[in-house]
Amino acid sequence: MKNSISYLIASTTLLLLLNSCAQQTALTGGDKDIEAPKEVNTEPLNGSTNFVEKQITIEFNEFIQLKNLSSQLIISPLMENEPEITVKGKRLVIKLKDTLNTNTTYSLNFGNSITDITEYNAFPNYKYVFSTGAYLDSLSYSGSVINAKDLVNKENTYVLLYNQFEDSVPLKELPRYIAITDKEGHFSVTNIAAGQYKVFAINDINSNYLFDLPNEEIGFKKELIDLNESSEDNNIFLFEEETQLQFVAKTKHKKYGKISVLLNAPTKDLKITPLNKAFNDELENWSTLEINKTGDTIDIWLLPNIDMENIVLEIKDGIEIIDTIDITLIDPKKFKDSTLVVSTSAAKKFDLNQNLLISISRPFKRYEGDSVLLYEDSILIQPQLPFNDLSFKQFELSYDFKENTQYSLVILPNAFEDIYKITNDTTIVNFKTKKLSNYSIMNLSIAPNFSENYILQLYKGNKMVRQDFYAGHKTLKYEYLKPGKYELKLIIDNNNDQKWTTGNYLNNQQPEKVIFYEKEIKLKANWDSDISWIIKE
Repeated sequence: MKNSISYLIASTTLLLLLNSCAQQTALTGGDKDIEAPKEVNTEPLNGSTNFVEKQITIEFNEFIQLKNLSSQLIISPLMENEPEITVKGKRLVIKLKDTLNTNTTYSLNFGNSITDITEYNAFPNYKYVFSTGAYLDSLSYSGSVINAKDLVNKENTYVLLYNQFEDSVPLKELPRYIAITDKEGHFSVTNIAAGQYKVFAINDINSNYLFDLPNEEIGFKKELIDLNESSEDNNIFLFEEETQLQFVAKTKHKKYGKISVLLNAPTKDLKITPLNKAFNDELENWSTLEINKTGDTIDIWLLPNIDMENIVLEIKDGIEIIDTIDITLIDPKKFKDSTLVVSTSAAKKFDLNQNLLISISRPFKRYEGDSVLLYEDSILIQPQLPFNDLSFKQFELSYDFKENTQYSLVILPNAFEDIYKITNDTTIVNFKTKKLSNYSIMNLSIAPNFSENYILQLYKGNKMVRQDFYAGHKTLKYEYLKPGKYELKLIIDNNNDQKWTTGNYLNNQQPEKVIFYEKEIKLKANWDSDISWIIKE
């Protein structure tokens, strides 16, 4: 009996063991590593004084790697010879190759370049600091770098402090202290010695800490800063200077008779002269010029009497030659247009308080205003409507359109004739105007605390809806606004040229100040909104 019980116990145990072995469970790698590396030891100590070493070793609690070190590492003050930095397992080894200045505090800011090797968790803004003197300088200068034109904060922009005061320092000298802005445009220059400094911000395209390229942006404080204590909330406004060098950025000749020239900057007194020998034989009327509003894009429409394989054009601004271009012309045999294309601004739901625009594909030679007819609810509008040419290719039909009304625009054949004597076919466009209840009204009271003239701009998204020029207090009524979100932008127009003017460092000229209305403007259909804007510069 005893042996039977022992046998039963042994059999049961064996079955349990076999059953346990047969069960399968999923393998796991444990919890995801979300911890950044931590500094556990430094030789010499981080924050050392009377520093004389040539090598720094920083040990972390896990294996590390460096990511984007060249763009992340900021050494301040700059060293003439950058240190050699290597990773050895859990250690970061820094070999100094420079002779260090006496009584100077150095900081090596690694940004977010130090990460672990598994999940790339970064040690945020790790900084190693030491002093060759008896104490660490501890003052700081912090704030934001802001685009002067649109007030957007600028990331990856260098902020430079100089203890030299010549006007040429940002062009020729390396700074004493340096920092770089983060994604929010914020910066902090740390471990600064007490004293006076010139302050600059530079969008340093060639990464040499100098303001030495014409398309680099710069910002500066007009006065020296006097640091006896740390300073916060300092704004530096970044701008690109107006270039003095003009050139042809691009040319296009993809359509017969049309040469497009894009300049890098607007012209004030444009002159285009053909240099081919044929023009010396008194070929006078050779083109029609179409210049955009900003003066930096020119469409040259060649007249039909131009019969040559190429044309050489000299482009001047006043007496200054900008460039000379040589254009191979499209063969006239490839020009097969038989009809002049006409388009209009008439959408199915046409906006009130708008004139009707008519565009043709090439400059006109003549047009007949009485061949453009407008019907209101099938009734021809009489007398003839005001009809004006706005440019060589665009016309305006002026009329006080009624709300929620059906219209038909009829353009008769031969109403327009272009420079190649090609005319239009019949064009009929049907459209209906919107209701007054589709629109919003904004009543604006604006009270500036400055005496200068100003430019007031109203934006819907990225599109400027309206621009006006004022001085002093104003009460305004904006009608026929589409529902949605709007922004108000004000420019203090110091030179009264009715446009935003950039700055110039060597002339000690700051860009004209831009101010945005601080609240969101949300307009609803069939609703009046009252806004009071008290401006404190």
